[in-house]
This record gives sequence, structure tokens and C-alpha cells, in this order.
Amino acid sequence: MFELISNPIFVGGMGALLSLLLTFGVRSLAVRFGFVAKPKSDRWHKRPTAMLGGVAIFAATTIVYFSFVPITHDSLVVLGGSAFLFLVGLIDDLITVRPYQKLIGQLIGAGILISFGLKLPLTGYEIVDIWITVFWVVGITNAINLLDNMDGLAAGISAIAAISLAVNFAANGSMAEVLFISAFVGALLGFLVFNSNPASIFMGDCGSMFVGFFLSGAVLLNQTGGRSRGIVAVIAVPVLVLFVPIFDTTFVTILRKLRGQPASQGGRDHTSHRLVALGLSERSAVWMLYAFAVAAGVLAWLVSRLQNTQSMALI
Repeated sequence: MFELISNPIFVGGMGALLSLLLTFGVRSLAVRFGFVAKPKSDRWHKRPTAMLGGVAIFAATTIVYFSFVPITHDSLVVLGGSAFLFLVGLIDDLITVRPYQKLIGQLIGAGILISFGLKLPLTGYEIVDIWITVFWVVGITNAINLLDNMDGLAAGISAIAAISLAVNFAANGSMAEVLFISAFVGALLGFLVFNSNPASIFMGDCGSMFVGFFLSGAVLLNQTGGRSRGIVAVIAVPVLVLFVPIFDTTFVTILRKLRGQPASQGGRDHTSHRLVALGLSERSAVWMLYAFAVAAGVLAWLVSRLQNTQSMALI
């Protein structure tokens, strides 16, 4: 029985089942009480759609974590920081907050991780590593938030990235972290049943903030890539795992700055939108980005196994 419970597939399956049930319930309540995203000129969806799907993702992950996953200091810190960002996003979904207020929340969340010893060990200089970690956490959290621009995109890419992380953790023998990630993956996949095109519910800021922060924090667990493998592996693995949201955010931010627009402003200029403009269907555009995410995840696994010179050549 213990072996079954400690199986990543079982933990992920429980997360998916619970997420399915919770998402169905949240969708019904959101429609009933008017928490619905209405179509806007700078948004992609064309019909009113229930919000607050992030509540189901967060609840499913948390319940499965405390029920079936070995609780470690680091995983508890990551979940605690992610819960704080979930609350920040939920407040934004319910009453709307300004971008700088969300940024303050993200900085506090990053401070929670760092104060409990979680950071990217890149330079050996603590203050520099702290600032790099803050930039990483805030950047990835916002990247997932911006990536949530088409049905099933953010949840699917996040699930693929999380699976890639879990594979790297398994290769390093970090099974507690694998189970932790498995609960999260299951919650995303359960939600994705209702979020795939045509979506009947969106995750909202409470979902994208939780998911983005969880992914950025999970990278810090056991420092995937290994402290002794050099700076290439330490940087390359998490960047490759999260390549799609990093690329999309960088691309959109640069173009909006060149046009004199704020990066946080909504728009139809994301990678997914451009693929549709080139002639792909929405579903095909999302699946193409899924394919890129899978390829980047495989590359991340190879980089973590190879020598630095081989890794550089492969990248």
C-alpha cells in the first residue's frame, strides 16, 4: 500500500481526479455568482467564460500534497510562497489591483523563498545569487501570467515544464520532489480538461500567479542540474524547461517597449496569436507550442547528463 501511495502516477492521478471535481464545482459557482471574463478588444476569447479556475488547481495541489507527499522543509516553503501568490492573484481577480501591487506581492513571495535558504547557486556571491533568484522568480511568475492568453496554453505548457522538472529530479534520485511535482502536474491536467479549446473556465490571476511561482520555486528545490556541474547546467536546465514562457515574455516585452506600451498591458501580440495570424487554428497553434516545450524539456534532460562542452554545443 505504501509503495502505491509513493508512486508518482498514483499521486498525479489523485491530483487530476480532485482537480476535475473541484474545477467542475468552481466553474458552476463562478457562473452563478458572476465571476466571468467578458470578451474585450485586447483579449482573445469571444464569449463570457468562468474565471477562478486557479482555485481548483491550488486546492487540488495542496490537498494531495498534505495527503500523499512526504513533507520536506523546502517543498513546504515553495508551497507556502505559492499560496501567498495565489492569494495575491485571487484578490486581483475579485477586486483588481494595480500591476505594481502585484509586483510587490511577487517580491514578498521571492523573499519568502530566499529567507528560508532557497536560491540559485550561480556565482558563489550570496548577494548576487539573491538578486538573480529574485529576478528568476518574478520573471517566471509574470511569464506564466502573460502566457495565459489562449485556451489551454498556460496550463498545458506548465504541465509539460513540470513533468520535465520531475524527470530531472528522478534522474537525481530526489523522489520526494518528484511526488511534490506530480501532485501539481495532476492538478494542471485535471483543470486542462475544462480549459482546453473551447475553454469553459480560465485559471485567472489566482491560477497563473500560483502556477508561475510554483514552477519558479520548484526549480530551486535541490538546484536541478547540480551545484558541482558548473554554471552552464545550473542555468541551462531551468531556462530550457521553461523556454516557451521565457521566449514569449521576452519577445512581447521587447516589442511593446519599442511601441511605447507597458509590458503588463493586455494584447493580441503573443507568439500564439502570431501563429494563428500565420494561418494555424487556435488548437494547432497551442499544440505547436506544446511540441516546442516538449523538445526543450528533452534538451534540458540531455544537458543535465552531458559535459559542459557537449551541453553548449547541443544548446
